[in-house]
Amino acid sequence: MLGQLKTSLKRRYPGMWNTARTTRKLLQLIPRIYGYAPRVCTVCGHEGKFLAEMHFPDIFVYDAVCPRCGSQPRHRLLRLAADEKGLLGPDTRLLHFAPEANVRGFVEPRVGLYRTADLFAEGVDFKLNIEAIDQPDQSWDVIICSHVLEHVDHRKALKELHRILAPGGRLLALFPIVDAWTRDYEAPEIRSEYDRALHFGKENHLRRFGSSVREEFGAAGFELEAYSPIGPEVIRYGLIPGETLFIAAKAAAPARTAKPAARSAPVRQPKPKGVKQAPKAKPVKHAQG
Repeated sequence: MLGQLKTSLKRRYPGMWNTARTTRKLLQLIPRIYGYAPRVCTVCGHEGKFLAEMHFPDIFVYDAVCPRCGSQPRHRLLRLAADEKGLLGPDTRLLHFAPEANVRGFVEPRVGLYRTADLFAEGVDFKLNIEAIDQPDQSWDVIICSHVLEHVDHRKALKELHRILAPGGRLLALFPIVDAWTRDYEAPEIRSEYDRALHFGKENHLRRFGSSVREEFGAAGFELEAYSPIGPEVIRYGLIPGETLFIAAKAAAPARTAKPAARSAPVRQPKPKGVKQAPKAKPVKHAQG
């Protein structure tokens, strides 16, 4: 009887029914904003419930923000990769674009040289335009670039980042991507903040990346590796399923080949004294018949 009543109400008053349903879901949602399940922060070590990340108009993630250090899933993903793959070392020269304080906290003590860069932010070491980087060629071993490429001309930026990396250097890049899309979604005619947020997820984003962005890394000279944990690590550390850290490597310098040893002149043996050489045989003339 109750089931029949629900079905009847849905059919006769679909608008009212769906509004009531959404209101009920909202009431269930509110407590989860402050933490649904315990997680572990790879950045500061906090264990407990995380806060939801609300990034309107289209981003809402449970258990995303560490209440102690403020790390988000992408920061914890970067820390996991750095530890697992040994991306940082005492001789590493590292340049960090749009630096996040919690990332700096675990990166700076582990490298030999750490510098920050941004075009607009205060308190950075270098005021740099990532599309035309005022740095010498091959001057950095690792570059961190988290959620920057969607704000700029990424084709220009990738070429510049490749240029300033030393041979064998790596770019650690994170950005929103819809992998099922075969190409980027770009629309230069979309200019208002409202429309950009609606189309690209945030008012200052210029595009949504599709899987074709991998080709752009290749065109800039990079070899690309995708790092994205599966299953238990996603749950334990409060990561976003499918979120990817792109590790873009610049080819190492070719090994120098050793020059072949110079050939020495043949050594002439001295003639033994008192030994006469046999006379050369005279050629025999044959009579022509």
